[in-house]
Amino acid sequence: MKVEGPDDRELMRRFQERGDPGAFETLFHRHRTGLFRFLVRLSGNPTVAEEVSQQTWLQLIELAEQRRYRPRASFRTALYSLARNRWVDDHLRRKEATHAVPLDDPRAAIEELPGQDDDLGEALIRKQNEVAVSEAVAALPSDQREVVALWMQGFELVDVARITGARWHTVVSRKRYALEKLRRTLAVHSGEPR
Repeated sequence: MKVEGPDDRELMRRFQERGDPGAFETLFHRHRTGLFRFLVRLSGNPTVAEEVSQQTWLQLIELAEQRRYRPRASFRTALYSLARNRWVDDHLRRKEATHAVPLDDPRAAIEELPGQDDDLGEALIRKQNEVAVSEAVAALPSDQREVVALWMQGFELVDVARITGARWHTVVSRKRYALEKLRRTLAVHSGEPR
């Protein structure tokens, strides 16, 4: 994905040093959807994801206003680190995180289906597969789920290690175990032999 205009680092510098609201707005629009998706995958709960996302953006504003924003990695990595840490502090440690909340509203899924009968069968299978993947990811242990959620957002494993504070080898191991569990779970769902 090619980004037009100033890069994230420059935008954050403008916001922190000059209080440029347009720079912050650009950052927000570039990263809000990806951050929200990551948090939904991490928490399994869209309400929690929205709350943590808002708190993360507010924390970023506060850090910039106090001139305390000093990332050691890319803006995106720093943003996801803030969000992950906020989620761990506010939800995981208080045992409010859930593993089995459905990630899709069935009514919304039906509304998204095409009107043509020919396409309906394919769309139903595709939606069923999406729900199965969402449920399988939500059922992973939280340390594996966060690695998979970050990886699904396009982060390299070295950045996943930075965000989670885990060693690179630990991240690789968590991803391997998570993908194996997902493969087994989805094979059972589709009726394939393990």
